[in-house]
Amino acid sequence: MTLIVKLTPYENESLAGYLLRLSERNIVPNVKRLLGSLDLKPRLEYDALQLHKMAEAFGVDSVELSQRQPSVDASTALLRRKFQRGEVQPVCTACLAEQPYVRMAWGHVLVTACPTHHLTLLDVCPRCTLPLSTARERIGHCDCGQSLTALARPAATEPELAITALLMGVEHPARQLLPLPWREDQPPASIAELLVFLAKHLSPEGAEKKRGTAARPSSLADARQELNKVWSVIAQWPMGFDGRIDALLIGSEGPGLAKRLGGWYRALHQHFADSAYDFIHEALMRQLTENFDGHLNLRLSTVDPQHLQEKCWLTAEEAGRLIGMGAELVRSAITTQEVKGKVVLSGANRFFSIHRDEVETIRRNRQAYYTATEVRKQLGVSKVLFERLMQAGALRKQVKKQRPALVSAEFKVKDVEALVARLHGALAPREVPMARQIGLHDISVRRGISTDRICSVLHKILALEIRPVALNPSLHGLAGLRFDLDDLKEEVVEEQPEVKLLVSEVVNLRGWKQECIMTWIKQGLLKATVETRDNRAVTLISLSALLDFMSNYAVLAELAHRANSKSPWILRGLMPAGVKPVSTKASYGVQRGLLLSIDELLAAAQWNKRGSDKHETA
Repeated sequence: MTLIVKLTPYENESLAGYLLRLSERNIVPNVKRLLGSLDLKPRLEYDALQLHKMAEAFGVDSVELSQRQPSVDASTALLRRKFQRGEVQPVCTACLAEQPYVRMAWGHVLVTACPTHHLTLLDVCPRCTLPLSTARERIGHCDCGQSLTALARPAATEPELAITALLMGVEHPARQLLPLPWREDQPPASIAELLVFLAKHLSPEGAEKKRGTAARPSSLADARQELNKVWSVIAQWPMGFDGRIDALLIGSEGPGLAKRLGGWYRALHQHFADSAYDFIHEALMRQLTENFDGHLNLRLSTVDPQHLQEKCWLTAEEAGRLIGMGAELVRSAITTQEVKGKVVLSGANRFFSIHRDEVETIRRNRQAYYTATEVRKQLGVSKVLFERLMQAGALRKQVKKQRPALVSAEFKVKDVEALVARLHGALAPREVPMARQIGLHDISVRRGISTDRICSVLHKILALEIRPVALNPSLHGLAGLRFDLDDLKEEVVEEQPEVKLLVSEVVNLRGWKQECIMTWIKQGLLKATVETRDNRAVTLISLSALLDFMSNYAVLAELAHRANSKSPWILRGLMPAGVKPVSTKASYGVQRGLLLSIDELLAAAQWNKRGSDKHETA
């Protein structure tokens, strides 16, 4: 289908509303027919391919469409799929009168009012008394022909406006009735889940119902009933919440927190850990510490213990959180008596507890040690330099038996601080040109210090035999120390890189053919290396390898040229002495690149001498 009119979605327009507006402006009967032309069907959520198909047909970016559709893990509260209305689409008649398009917020089951006009939404047509369907043909009219823009609506209540504004993340005076953290800014994406969760477990109406999944409100009337439950818990915070917790504690008996409150507090801790909900956890903890008469030290394994300062005995989980380690390690240490603690048996279960003073001792001990990563950060050195400093004896590792219980870090904080202070205190300032100033990280082969001598240089620095001459205060730890390169000159080894020649350069230098040179290299007679230059592999011959080759072999063609002879004649003359060519590369029937061993030539000369001596004797 080719659209007559292509539209751009409004900023707060829902995807379903955009499709409805698009079909209406292009005189398509409904959204179903519009999507049917693309072999698609109306649905709550479309996959990436379907969105791409719509984007191409409608002339918009697929991102514009995807950010408007609901999803299971949507990053905004309004688009969480589980809270989207099904076939009913409420509207604000005043909004439609101003600008006829469907707002994104209207699809959320807990949105019952318009914060802009302070009016309730409309979900049932007053003429035909049928719900306003998402499949209707026109935005501003019911399918029965009733105009929706001319209908008056009653004013919304303060709770409706407060919760709607909260879900939409817009500023509104009614939000000042909410708990302080919710009075401004965007809410967490899971805010609706939390509100329904609190209504189900803490409101009087919700607590009276049987356990199970709460039904999603199917109409605005149902949604307002749900909001009333929510409001009974969060109104005049924390009075409503405190009253419900008090009622639960007073109406139950026993030492167990789950028996007294129910298991909902565990779900609150596990599923609603966002910082925006901290005030709820704090209110719960305050109530428990003030009013709960059960065994807090054995029963609060899933509740943040930050407000339980008066508790002397902590569970392994609480102690682990305070120390910064796993609870299993705490249990193991108590079992092996590495730390003082208690183990209480209850049937097949064991409950561990540890005194707060012992926990504080463990925390202090752990704070007195650094891990290797922390040491590198404090010293301001790289991993390679740190390992070299360790080889030079900069710090001493503490083995497990030397460390206090539950301390895994291996370096004492005081040793690290003493190392930095000692080297800083050894500063002997003097004027040194910047070109000669080097830091610890510069002590490397690039500065002419061989790898086997770097450790020696660092050892002398640690022994204060070589002192820093300057300090950059803007750099942390040892990174700012600067040394005089002349002080290290005894450790500096100037190594000139060996000259390496290309095969073409050897051809120009000696006059040998390139084919012959490559043959000698392949036969292992002339040593060469292959390196990458300008993203291209090249064969290089070092000067020393060339000299070795020339000291071991003589090129037959060169000898023939110098003797004003030919190679075959030279060979026939050497045959009686047993001299044979080393390389016998043949090319088109002609032997090229023949080499003679200089050692064999010398032996041949001695053979001629021996033959002459025998002749004279005869």
